[in-house]
Amino acid sequence: MLNNKMIIATLLTGFLFTIHAQVSISPTNLFITSERRFETLLVMNSSDVAQEVSLSWEFGYPKADDSGNINMIYGDLEQASLHSAADWIRGFPKNFILEPGARQTVRVTVKAPRQLNAGTYWSRLKTSSTPVSVAVGSAPPGGISTQINIEFNQITGVFYKHGELSTGLQITGVRNVVGDNTQQISVIAQYNKTGNSPFLGTMAVKVFDESEHVVVEQQVLVSIYFSGARRLEFDASSLPKGNYDVEVSFHSGRADIPDLDIIPATTVTARGNFTKL
Repeated sequence: MLNNKMIIATLLTGFLFTIHAQVSISPTNLFITSERRFETLLVMNSSDVAQEVSLSWEFGYPKADDSGNINMIYGDLEQASLHSAADWIRGFPKNFILEPGARQTVRVTVKAPRQLNAGTYWSRLKTSSTPVSVAVGSAPPGGISTQINIEFNQITGVFYKHGELSTGLQITGVRNVVGDNTQQISVIAQYNKTGNSPFLGTMAVKVFDESEHVVVEQQVLVSIYFSGARRLEFDASSLPKGNYDVEVSFHSGRADIPDLDIIPATTVTARGNFTKL
């Protein structure tokens, strides 16, 4: 029996197969406080085969460059020493088998140091799942079978909130990048992050024509850990030639996170402009 472990997608005999995760996790973010040091995570197997599940923790954060391109950063020891909760978090059970259709409640706890500055600390909870391997010897006698085990890694944000918390943004500039033939436009907002906690909120963009009518309105969810930039692209092909103003705003609150878990911040707004030729 040939047993290969592959991640998310596999190229086999010239065909590309896109694989969809069969294990789902709820919620996608966990918020734990110094007053309530545990929460629960629900892991569900919606596939028709048993899944082997394991949990691990790692410090990481999204980092945006000056153009608003975002990369996940891992292994940053300097920032980990200031903000990581990865060494304090435990999950029970940490390894388990989920039968088809089964659910498992995982208790996530935090044991933080006694001497801790006020702020929000965080980690990435990685839930790995793979179908349980068929027992050796189960292949037809004299035959050859191939089994492909696909490992899925799903990430849950775990936040530990301690003491008096604050967050916010200061927009330091707005610029616009006009694409080829002015059909695609990127609005890039640069900012400084303030406070002792990540900014979990929404970036909204409005485009005004010369008569101050809103002709484009879009928004995107953002998780901002450090100063940087965010970019929002929109299709400008339907806009007539002319001059336009752009209003960018950031407000705390996201549709996918309960308001009680959000650290409130003052809404900030700034304007820029572009010309479509």
